[in-house]
Amino acid sequence: MKSVLVTGAAGGLGSATVDAFLDNGFHVIGVDRIATAERKRYSPVVADLTNSEETRAALSNVSPFNHVVSIAGGALAHEKMSGDVDELPLSVFRESIDQNLTSAFITLQAALRHLRAAEGDRSVTLTTSTDALMSYGLPAYAAAKAGVIGLVRSLAGPLGAEGIRINAVAPGDIPTPRNQREWAHKTDRYERIAAGSALRRLCTPEEIAQTFLSVATQLTGMTGQTLIVDAGLEVMHPEVLPDR
Repeated sequence: MKSVLVTGAAGGLGSATVDAFLDNGFHVIGVDRIATAERKRYSPVVADLTNSEETRAALSNVSPFNHVVSIAGGALAHEKMSGDVDELPLSVFRESIDQNLTSAFITLQAALRHLRAAEGDRSVTLTTSTDALMSYGLPAYAAAKAGVIGLVRSLAGPLGAEGIRINAVAPGDIPTPRNQREWAHKTDRYERIAAGSALRRLCTPEEIAQTFLSVATQLTGMTGQTLIVDAGLEVMHPEVLPDR
């Protein structure tokens, strides 16, 4: 039975991704700061992914796995409330880099020996965001997610020499419970964003989860790439986007 490591397993995108891989017969190792319940073919692991030693220790007794899906992270609530970059504390910028970029690198380092010990096709899929590609604001989050793209590009060759693929998925805005709670101060925000997308809607966590599954199990000739899944928001001309 093939196994996959999913980080951010307790969140909206993470839990949907766990379910997608379980539904396709995988054993899933779910890592999060928050404890999740163990179930058939699902092994929860509690770890702070910004702490390298803690992450390595948490995965020390895990069996080899074929795929990694790194989802942990997200824009910080403080940044979502800040409208002026001059007022964004440097501590928030640094924390966002740690939560979204450093954590992905730590996950990759801790996972490598398990990937190298596995047989067959192997892959790493990191999570960036369309925030790194458009003028959404959120400079700390956007910079961290742009760094994820650079990480993917830089490692495609070295990991590819070992037969390990590495890619990124860039979701658009997803109205997960956390996001809806933290954007509650912006009235009708998600309705306005959906109106500005090519499909006139937003993607669901389940659609992003299926993308992660496809990158790991179907798109086996793809590496070093960033796959945008945002219902067509990134391709629309700014003039058609509602005031955000």
